[in-house]
Amino acid sequence: MGFEFVDLGARPLPPIKTRRATEADEEYPTTTGPTDDDEAENCVTPESSPRPVELQPPPPPRKPRQAKRKLGPPPGGYCLVPSDLAAVFVPAPPSNKRIRVGRADQMA
Repeated sequence: MGFEFVDLGARPLPPIKTRRATEADEEYPTTTGPTDDDEAENCVTPESSPRPVELQPPPPPRKPRQAKRKLGPPPGGYCLVPSDLAAVFVPAPPSNKRIRVGRADQMA
């Protein structure tokens, strides 16, 4: 049941295409080992050129300043408020919204 896979074996690789060495290739010879006999006898660790100037790392980042928590007074000053602030507000008329109250068995 299902898919059956047939193994056909490994695919043959195509042959590698090579070319003959030309005069241009002889200008840049490739070698795998040292060319001088002295280098083969004495192993030396390569050294880097000295640095001209020691550079200093940048300074560490600084914490940002904290924001002020309180604002100052407004530039125009504060508004005058009457001593009886409740007299300024007019009470709103009662709403005509009905609240439905039902039993749990009627809701289901």
